[in-house]
Amino acid sequence: MLSGFNPYQPCWDTINDKDDFNINSSAKTHIINPLETVAERNIRTRTVTPVVTGSSVAAFTFKDGVILAADILGSYGSLAKYRNHPRIHQVNDKTVLAVSGDLSDADYIKEAIDTKVDEDIVQEDGGEMTPLALYSWCTRLMYHRRTKFNPLLTSIIVAGMENKEPFLGRINDKGSAYKEFLIMTGIGNHLAQGWIRTILENSNKLNKDQAEQLMDRIIKQLFYRDCRAFARYRVCIVTNDGVEFKAKEVQPDWSLAPLLRNTE
Repeated sequence: MLSGFNPYQPCWDTINDKDDFNINSSAKTHIINPLETVAERNIRTRTVTPVVTGSSVAAFTFKDGVILAADILGSYGSLAKYRNHPRIHQVNDKTVLAVSGDLSDADYIKEAIDTKVDEDIVQEDGGEMTPLALYSWCTRLMYHRRTKFNPLLTSIIVAGMENKEPFLGRINDKGSAYKEFLIMTGIGNHLAQGWIRTILENSNKLNKDQAEQLMDRIIKQLFYRDCRAFARYRVCIVTNDGVEFKAKEVQPDWSLAPLLRNTE
């Protein structure tokens, strides 16, 4: 036990040059409270609240491949500011990436993946970024940033054809990852996943047209219920024949609106 040690006494800096401070000139020693310590000067702050965000992404597998959809809106808080910001990115003929959350972090992830793909091309060893490889790589990236206390505040969906079979996986901002036949991000995970899962229990029996019709229904329901959803969206279909994108727009029906007055 240290004699005279008081754990509740703050650490003060002792200044012996009284001429530098106009504090009790008769004293030989002056005690001041420093504005900040060395440790405090070295603190690095991180953004914990995304500014420009993207809403839900919906994805599920069907008989011949994987289908994804996301609107093209970037919300500045609750303001629908950036109205042409696609959030589904084609990596190659077999792999696509979709993101929701902070769009600045999403752009960083896209650039990092493009750089990785270019490095693989330069190697000329015949290797390519398969869905499973991208899924594993993104998991390590997100977990690494999380352990540095500088997470990428996005949710990633990786989809494609792995060995001619549909592949679908998700990675969150903490680096936790899982694979599933149905994945939703954002508020769609709460609003739509339940009833969609009931429909998709036999998802391998849905053909391409049926899957596209179901996806249109999902996006329409999210547009009705999510205040940060947007009418224009993109659908991406990945099969063994390649990647196909379609630009679409929700055609809402507000005829029931008069019946919903004064119900809140």
